[in-house]
Amino acid sequence: MVSTIQDFDYLGEKYFSHWVDKGREEGRAEGEINSILAVLDARGLEISDEARERIRGCEDLSQLGIWVRRAATVTSADDLFA
Repeated sequence: MVSTIQDFDYLGEKYFSHWVDKGREEGRAEGEINSILAVLDARGLEISDEARERIRGCEDLSQLGIWVRRAATVTSADDLFA
């Protein structure tokens, strides 16, 4: 059986693309999470265990984007969630 690169590309897209897409989303979420925590830390704000857990547990990219922007202006980490 002769296979070509095109065959592998087709099979990869057909059977594995959902894993690749999920991995990209998880990577983007992890980047946003790290950004939120870095901004809060750089601003010298204390991050409670509960706030850290809530931030790390979020997978919603839209929500994480909101929190990244809020992290630049809040007066406490808990204000992210208000």
